[in-house]
Amino acid sequence: MAPANTKVRFDLKVSELRESLQQAASSYSPSEVREIIFALFTGRNYRNLTEKPTRQAVSVFAAWILNVAHRASIQFGAEWKEKLLKLLSRRRSTQEEKWLKLWLLGLTKKTAVNLGVKSDMYKDYQRMVKVSTDEIVKQLKWKPSIIELANEELERVALSPSDSIWLLQIAGAAVLTIRGSKKAIAGKRLEKAIARTALKALGLTEGKHFWLNIGRDLEVDREIDAELITRRGRIRIDIALIGKGNQEVSEDKLGRVGRNGIVLVDILGTRSQVPRNAARHEVRVIQLRNNLALSELHSYLEPLMPSGVAIKKPPTDKKHLNRVFSDLPDEVFALPTD
Repeated sequence: MAPANTKVRFDLKVSELRESLQQAASSYSPSEVREIIFALFTGRNYRNLTEKPTRQAVSVFAAWILNVAHRASIQFGAEWKEKLLKLLSRRRSTQEEKWLKLWLLGLTKKTAVNLGVKSDMYKDYQRMVKVSTDEIVKQLKWKPSIIELANEELERVALSPSDSIWLLQIAGAAVLTIRGSKKAIAGKRLEKAIARTALKALGLTEGKHFWLNIGRDLEVDREIDAELITRRGRIRIDIALIGKGNQEVSEDKLGRVGRNGIVLVDILGTRSQVPRNAARHEVRVIQLRNNLALSELHSYLEPLMPSGVAIKKPPTDKKHLNRVFSDLPDEVFALPTD
């Protein structure tokens, strides 16, 4: 028998999880990015196209949960959930481990806050969930099905009806968490590609006429998506892919681009206060999904361009605009992997 003070070790494989998530976050091909940006600039709802990394992140986390539950049930037996919670409660936790602690209760962070379930209450709450789930299993009007965990490297484990239901609740809490936190998993990467595509489609050259990923400095304390050369210096451009569920561009973002700066947004509602706020900051807001966003950007920038720098007038019909995007090299649509 091992000494009583021997620490129980269990590898949650967080590093492997992160590697898999990184692949999911970087899963857009240049052709997919081109399709997303073309959809955006032609007035279509592009969000179903940007859903791919989120779906894949959900799948990665689901696979991770299955593997953790499988190995924990082998190592800890029937008390695998309790042992995992105890293990996670006495170590410095990564973000994934903090989520898992709550998922072991069948909760998301938001739900835990609403219920007033604090970290020192996790053990008691988990015990209450176990009692409740066991009661439900006894009350069911059908014989409950179970989940059997198996893979080529581990022995098969048939979970009890109660644990099978609990595992589904863990997965459900995970889906809600990931969809809430990873919905913009590649958002910033896409924003840079949008800025690059728009400016290159107007005939401008990166590194000569515009620059991306401008770090903070004495003038602006936050990163800017792009800066563009003008007659009197440079203006700043930032992307805000806000949808109908979030109709405000923050004062911070409007102030960040500064006077004559540009904020490219997804779509604004008729009652949005964004145009009025932008006018107060002397910032130009352009809706990408208004079908003529590239033309509006061209009209705004043309009189600001330095002498000798001519920008191309973009086509206004989808067929010719698609041809412009198709003629751009794949490198324009390649997302960073870091």
